[in-house]
Amino acid sequence: MTACAALALTLAACGGGSDDPAKGSGAAADAPVGPLDEYFQKMYGGGGEAADDEKMMADSNAQMVKVEELAAACMAEEGFEYLPIDYSASMTQGMSSDELDVEWGTKEFAEQYGYGATTDPGGYQAASMEANADGTDEMVDPNQEAVEAMSETERTAFYAALYGEQTMDPEADPEEMQEYNWETAGCQGKAQHEVYEGGLEADAFAGLQEDITAMYDAVQADPRLADVNAEWASCMADAGFDGLAAVGDGETSIYDEVNVLQEGLYADVDPAVEMTEELNAQMQTDLQDKMAEITPREIKTAVADFGCREDVDFDDVNQKISFELQQEFVDAHKADLDAWLAATTASKS
Repeated sequence: MTACAALALTLAACGGGSDDPAKGSGAAADAPVGPLDEYFQKMYGGGGEAADDEKMMADSNAQMVKVEELAAACMAEEGFEYLPIDYSASMTQGMSSDELDVEWGTKEFAEQYGYGATTDPGGYQAASMEANADGTDEMVDPNQEAVEAMSETERTAFYAALYGEQTMDPEADPEEMQEYNWETAGCQGKAQHEVYEGGLEADAFAGLQEDITAMYDAVQADPRLADVNAEWASCMADAGFDGLAAVGDGETSIYDEVNVLQEGLYADVDPAVEMTEELNAQMQTDLQDKMAEITPREIKTAVADFGCREDVDFDDVNQKISFELQQEFVDAHKADLDAWLAATTASKS
């Protein structure tokens, strides 16, 4: 696990996890930020007044443009012409968090949308389905015509340079996903590593990142937090939700159900049957119907979750422990953190 992943887990414990790109705005954006979290905000953005939806979308688009430019330059070095792909057309825009009638992370949000797993509070899923139906989300690959004109040997070499050699370890478990390694992922892997992970400059701070991960793990393992989690679990059991051990388990249980539905959407489709727009639309409708069956339970779980977190002061205790350990870490590693921040900032210029 990287330091960034550890940060994400810690923040999820404070505000709940979500796949919705709007989450993190509203109430969460006004929450206090720990001394180490401030470094990550400066490196990767997010938080405060700057974390509005339009800016996040613009930043995401800018990163994708940068990745494509770097990939094109890398491909040129490999002897291939690669035209950057414009992914902005396929980015569907739902309702901004400011337009919602309730704020993320509040009791009112839980009462209306639960965790946001099946209720699509930002309208992103609806916008995506609409764009898919009218074709406005179609991404155009400017390289397609040239690639189709290549011989099989040329095409294989082109994709090997772009994405790396696609080989399977004969001794690997076919059911187990192989660990991603940007160094073997071709020009796209190199470009994405440069843009999203700070490039080679960040690699120089791998040891520091491991220490950060250990620090965030220490927050989650703190006995004070374990006691509060136990109180929360007891509260949830009293509310009729058994089998939950720690804050986040309720939300995870709902998202796990949704993931099973989404992963199984095409599992039973006969590959010999043509996937028409009508068939795909019907499958999406069926998926929404199945997700709607989960919604009442999702809302009940989220409302109970919110109440129990308040009853045991989970957020306050978690924040106190996290900020305490973060400050100790920053005091002990400030020079290294400043150097990492400078290297990451320089890589984006």
